[in-house]
Amino acid sequence: MQVASRLGAEIPALNISCMPRQYSLVWKSPLPGWKQILDKTSVGMASAGLPPIFFRADDIGAPSKAFDALCRLFRSYNVPLGMAVIPAWLSEARQEKLFQAAPVDEELWSWHQHGWRHINRQKTGDKSEFGSDRTPERQREDILQGMVKMERIFGPNFVRVFTPPWNRFPASALKTLQQLDFKGFSATDPFQPALKCRHGIQYLPVRLDLHTRQSKDAAADFALLIDQFSGLSKAKGPTGIMINHQRMTSFAFQFLDRLIYNLKYVIRVRFCSFREMLNGSDEKQAGARLR
Repeated sequence: MQVASRLGAEIPALNISCMPRQYSLVWKSPLPGWKQILDKTSVGMASAGLPPIFFRADDIGAPSKAFDALCRLFRSYNVPLGMAVIPAWLSEARQEKLFQAAPVDEELWSWHQHGWRHINRQKTGDKSEFGSDRTPERQREDILQGMVKMERIFGPNFVRVFTPPWNRFPASALKTLQQLDFKGFSATDPFQPALKCRHGIQYLPVRLDLHTRQSKDAAADFALLIDQFSGLSKAKGPTGIMINHQRMTSFAFQFLDRLIYNLKYVIRVRFCSFREMLNGSDEKQAGARLR
């Protein structure tokens, strides 16, 4: 099976030269044969099939050329994107610019809450905004502040899903989400098993991280990335791919474009939005995007 190419100037999203201050080494520059490797892997996955796929873009709140390009890319494929918004980052000026690139009521975007300020509150150990160094009362206060601001800015377009900064969250705070009428919770897998089914909140797992990778060996990390991508065929239920546009180089955009193309036209997955997953209607609506 040949994989058609649609890389290059014909895609508006890729008419951008970006080299952010922070990025994973694997995305510094195109690796030899990367397209052929991804294409061959995708063809092999087509027969095995994949569960429904969703994309989650973290750290939304500051307008940029990279954010504009990300929105154009997903719109070009008509693929939904979960926008994990940091509420404290949103000023009126930023809102206006963000909504120019991604109109608030455009159905492709699932605007949901990504913590409150995305600040590390731990004195030691792993970073977390809602870690053990803070009381449950202070955690609830921040979640509530973020939720109120999300409701005010996004209105009926606010999807009641919570993505914790750094994907770390305590069980006690999950109960707070339930009390505040959140319907979903998204984090990276493997996650604490006790948190996955508590309090009637739907768990939306991310199983592939594209842009916050830590390896210093680009070639080895690319091989691992391809292996992780292939491993998605073993997942059960909707499965997420995590994006961070602030860390995307030009090569990262090229790879993401090819990845979405192969998912849609080679593997022919069903894409689902956060809203559809919460409503249990992802199969019917996402399937229509293949036509």
